[in-house]
Amino acid sequence: MSPTTVSATKFNGVFTPEVNETYFITPEIEKLFSRVKKLSKNKTQKIMLQGAHGAGKTEMAMQYSALTESPMLIMDCANLKEPRDWFGYKTISNGDIVWHESQFDRAISEGGHVILLDEINRVHPSVLNTLLPLLDHRGFTYLEEKGDCIRVGANTIFFATMNEGSAYTGTSSTDIALRDRFSRIVEVQYLSKSKEIELLTKRTGIKTSDATNLVDIANQVRKKASGLGASFSMGFSTRQLLAVAEDFLIDGSDSLEFTMTNLFSSDGGTNSERAAILQLIQGKFGSSSEVAKSKIKGS
Repeated sequence: MSPTTVSATKFNGVFTPEVNETYFITPEIEKLFSRVKKLSKNKTQKIMLQGAHGAGKTEMAMQYSALTESPMLIMDCANLKEPRDWFGYKTISNGDIVWHESQFDRAISEGGHVILLDEINRVHPSVLNTLLPLLDHRGFTYLEEKGDCIRVGANTIFFATMNEGSAYTGTSSTDIALRDRFSRIVEVQYLSKSKEIELLTKRTGIKTSDATNLVDIANQVRKKASGLGASFSMGFSTRQLLAVAEDFLIDGSDSLEFTMTNLFSSDGGTNSERAAILQLIQGKFGSSSEVAKSKIKGS
């Protein structure tokens, strides 16, 4: 006998984001959003967002939800490892066996939601096999424990984000069957220099000249953190750069010790990554950070 379905009276986790006026959407992405909205009336739409960490993948999905005034549910694939977290589970209520609907089940069944599968290449294999039928042309999957199917409702939009590569621990190469279910791939890159400067000034209130120096440092590091012979183990994300600007606005270049310099290893002393970062900072802001300099000398 199938368990009774119990609908939650409070649907925690679903929200409608606000439009962020400082988030830059290219004309190409605006057209993509428009197409997806039109096509979603007749068919579930799926978009994969991939690219550099901290470049705005999650926020892009949130802005689609905000601009279309659609309720959104974010599924944190790295932390939701049990099928019950995704699809629901049996429980006892007043002596009866009942089915507890998950937020995910309710949102996709109801339709009209934006579902973000955040860091989808961290999804647990025990979840993936049940997730795949929901994302293909069938749009439903059977759950033995529930004794019924989960079906994707009308006007549902799936976004998925992922970071791939050896630099991201805990991830796996994306299953080909999973990737094939996302017919649109968006490469989310860091903003152009002028746009990133504008972003820093608008969101933090930092002066344009200081924002320009910070973006110049970030871009130099990014160039030297990619490809063969990279001299830096990582680059600065836009997310990190915003944090840098927030601290800088209060304490100037002295704050960079904690938001820029110390992110990199001091192994190697004057030849270390940290020393190279300090040189870039001194080139833009002078040599006022005595604490940072002493740490390099004392390495």
